[in-house]
Amino acid sequence: MSRWLVATMTSVLFIALVIAVAGFEALLADAEAIRQPDATPYLGPAMVVGAALVVFLSTAMGAREGNPGVTGLVAAATTYLVMLGVGAVGYALVRSDVAELLVFPAGYALSPFVVGAVVVALLTVVGGISAVRWQASHPQGSQRPPVRPQD
Repeated sequence: MSRWLVATMTSVLFIALVIAVAGFEALLADAEAIRQPDATPYLGPAMVVGAALVVFLSTAMGAREGNPGVTGLVAAATTYLVMLGVGAVGYALVRSDVAELLVFPAGYALSPFVVGAVVVALLTVVGGISAVRWQASHPQGSQRPPVRPQD
């Protein structure tokens, strides 16, 4: 498989896991992803899509060279910044208030939604890069059919 295909699968897995983690956070801890009642229903998904783009690019670029752990940490840090940035810009546009560019990130810096997405980004990027490298070191050439005892 190519690194672009694995990067696509990794970003789709990231989105699915973030949805699952946010659902469990809401169920078990009664924590909403976006607490502001006047935010649009698209703010949380926009934050996740921005983070998924980071996961896609990190997996695709990290598959070539470098340490998967370091690439995962950089992806996690970038995911954190992108989620807070997209959320701040989106909520500032909804409220038409420039002050939200500072207030929104301050309120969500340690929210379970953002922290959960960062942890999921770290795990999926490290896993995706490791999968690409493992597959590169174990090529699937032409395999002979298994020998059956009756032959």
